[in-house]
Amino acid sequence: MNGRMVKTIPTETSFFRDSDFFNALKSSIFPELMRLRRLDRQLNIWSAACSSGQEPYSLALVLHARFPLLTNWELQLTASDRSWEMLAKADRGSYSQAEVTRRLPPELLKRYFYRQGDRWQIDESIRSMVQFRYLNLLDPWPTLPPMDLVVMRNVLIYFDKPTRRQILTRVRQVLKPDGYLFLGSTETPFGVDSAFELVRFDRAIGYRLRSEES
Repeated sequence: MNGRMVKTIPTETSFFRDSDFFNALKSSIFPELMRLRRLDRQLNIWSAACSSGQEPYSLALVLHARFPLLTNWELQLTASDRSWEMLAKADRGSYSQAEVTRRLPPELLKRYFYRQGDRWQIDESIRSMVQFRYLNLLDPWPTLPPMDLVVMRNVLIYFDKPTRRQILTRVRQVLKPDGYLFLGSTETPFGVDSAFELVRFDRAIGYRLRSEES
């Protein structure tokens, strides 16, 4: 795919970035997905452009702390990035004092992290939930399982419109018909890909594929 970036994608991130999004996960999205998947007991989640891992680990923390029944499910949480350096850091799960005190709730720090010198190591119970893999959104994508939730926040704004359209077309191919896509607060598929419709969760906004009747 010959896409063009408008500017370089930064690696700035943090745990639980955008509280409205994570509140929607806890109150609405994960409970709904658990209800919809209660028979096959399988859940696939993709955190795209995961940088140094705070986003997928935040997702894993929510799942482990708030939805313990999922520990008996077949749960696949895939996190991808185009930087091998960021993937290596993410896989280590080791963070500085500044990184863990920025938006990470103290009770989760106490429960799921332990000190290693001047750094904080995330517990293996959380680290083992996330599968990190290399994926450049501009290159051919590897085979991905059908996704219940795709989190691709603060990525599309760095590409031109034709490239955003190509990426969203590929997202459609991996997103389940009743699954959800979440973009950054300043991003939208509207005007780029008409296959998506908006779903509002209080102060958070997600997207899902339009049904044939829409």
